[in-house]
Amino acid sequence: MDSGNDEAVTVNTRALIDKVLARYPGEWTTLRELIQNAADASASKVIIKIETAPSAKVPVPQGDNASMRLKHVLSHHTVNRWIVENDGEIFGPQDLARLKKIAEGNPDETKIGAFGVGFYSVFDASEEPFVLSGSEALEFYWKGDTLYTKRLQLGPDRHTNTTFVLPMRDTTSSVPQLLSLCQFLTSSLTFVGLATVELWLDEWKVFHVEKVAAPSSNVDMPRGVGKTSENGLMRISAMTREAIQIEAHWIKAIEWKPSRQVDPRVDLVSEPPGKSLRSFFSKLASGSTSQVAERAALEEKAKQKEIAEDLMGESRATAFLHVIKAEVKTKVNQAFSAELERATKKPPPKATSISLLTVSYNEQEASDISSNPATASLFDLVIPSLGRIFIGFSTKQTTGLSAHVSAPSIIPTVERESIDLNSHSI
Repeated sequence: MDSGNDEAVTVNTRALIDKVLARYPGEWTTLRELIQNAADASASKVIIKIETAPSAKVPVPQGDNASMRLKHVLSHHTVNRWIVENDGEIFGPQDLARLKKIAEGNPDETKIGAFGVGFYSVFDASEEPFVLSGSEALEFYWKGDTLYTKRLQLGPDRHTNTTFVLPMRDTTSSVPQLLSLCQFLTSSLTFVGLATVELWLDEWKVFHVEKVAAPSSNVDMPRGVGKTSENGLMRISAMTREAIQIEAHWIKAIEWKPSRQVDPRVDLVSEPPGKSLRSFFSKLASGSTSQVAERAALEEKAKQKEIAEDLMGESRATAFLHVIKAEVKTKVNQAFSAELERATKKPPPKATSISLLTVSYNEQEASDISSNPATASLFDLVIPSLGRIFIGFSTKQTTGLSAHVSAPSIIPTVERESIDLNSHSI
């Protein structure tokens, strides 16, 4: 073996990124990663812009009717590029260098990012993204299956924010379903350290959501509840309580479904003919189900017609919540710390927090989020009717109670939708 030649292992970068992206099955993956990056950079505001291209077949309507022009964009335009901007700390040389390295990750144990692959989710939609931050820009481009970067100096045109520009690989994609996107953006404020998120479609600000927290107050530990875990790894050092208000403003365009075709005559449940008693009752149940579906379809059609008359109409809603947060100090031995750092490429945090979000009866009564189905949908992932575990964003794992639990130091799986339970140290 000593007489052999040393040869480096080569990596097909495009294939590697494609395989990583195969682990990201969730919706709005790219936005989730970029919003989390903004929070890790201590941003308070994120602005998301969808820029569209007009149809080559359907002409743009003339005139000053904004509702009509917006309806045309939603019905016929395709997405040209996404722009995601945040007001957090601008990228330093180390941050820009880290963007070019797959799987290195952020070594700061206080940040949620762990694997160094989240940013590469942008390649799911964009072939050649670029980043502007401060006085520098970083452009990504391909030569065959190898990914390259080019670093540019912006000179006097200093960019005070950090902006990710994602030209679409597929320029035939229609405008996404806005209500689903706005639901995700509303939920992104639940525990992520942001105050405001805005969504723009071309020239229109279609959605704005902001979170306001009242000053926190100290909470005494109940008697009989221990402050230290059984193995001594964690100890609660303080507990606080704070009231939170999440307020959303939007225009009716996000509730409109331009591609939806509602035909109340469609029989949604069909049963094969038969002469048995089971078939007879099955037909009765089928007819009842079909009537309910038809009635719902008619109501939806009437609602969509009303919305379409004025897509610029404005709506707003507010949810009141409260959060109990425990500040936790950790103490681990050297062997455990080394094993965890091997698995995550960062040391275990010396301090972390665990938060519990609930809604009291009075807070639910004060919230105006059940006025219509669209409003209820926007806050569906925020109100803990089915509590979930949050690692920055919501995972698929439930808490078993009507409360969300945030544990930012828990290590998620690569796609961030579950807790990593494979490694014993994690």
